[in-house]
Amino acid sequence: MRTPVTASVGLLLLAAAAGPARGDDVNCPPFLGNVTIDGNVLVAGACRLDGTTVIGNVHLYAGGSLIARDGVRIEGSIQGENADFIDLADTRVNGNIQLDNFVGDRSIVNQSSIGGSIQLKANRSRIEVVDNTVDADVQAFENRGLVLIAGNVVGGNLQCKENDPPPAGGNNAVEGSKEDQCASLQPENSSPAPDPVAPQPPAAQSVGGGGGSSGLLSLLLLSMAALRRRSRAA
Repeated sequence: MRTPVTASVGLLLLAAAAGPARGDDVNCPPFLGNVTIDGNVLVAGACRLDGTTVIGNVHLYAGGSLIARDGVRIEGSIQGENADFIDLADTRVNGNIQLDNFVGDRSIVNQSSIGGSIQLKANRSRIEVVDNTVDADVQAFENRGLVLIAGNVVGGNLQCKENDPPPAGGNNAVEGSKEDQCASLQPENSSPAPDPVAPQPPAAQSVGGGGGSSGLLSLLLLSMAALRRRSRAA
């Protein structure tokens, strides 16, 4: 029969084998691997999550960047303002992804599952939202970097307004409505068909029906014959 002390030790060993859990907010970096974070993850530098579970939210601040791969699960939301970039693949976010005023070269949300909305506003970065499942809306407002939206399954609306350049993309399955600039997305780098070439007038026929040097020779012979006739008549 186990004593209470023995049972308690067994429970502690099982908890340790399941991976560490942290109840307070955690700063990243340093990188986080296959651990469970009970609080929020605060990102003010280069952060990477590999197989991490976050019970709270992930917050990105100025100078922060996030790479999340290999089955990362975030029970809350990803919220970023004035940060550099995010790079998500094979990630589950139960809440929203909200990116405002991002300044890096490119952010990517790819092949991930989003339980809420994706909201992109006033970003200078190029942002790619490709091949995801989004349960609610995808919204892109007032962005100054190109927003690419392609191959997504969207449970809500696809709404785009006041973006310059206009968003690009296509092949999105949207249960709600496609609105404003996203009413008819075009693939990236697509250009309008060239104007048809106007027909050119036929080339002028040379004297005598010939072309090129043969026509000039005929004209010269005719002129010489006319001069001989005049000289004989004189």
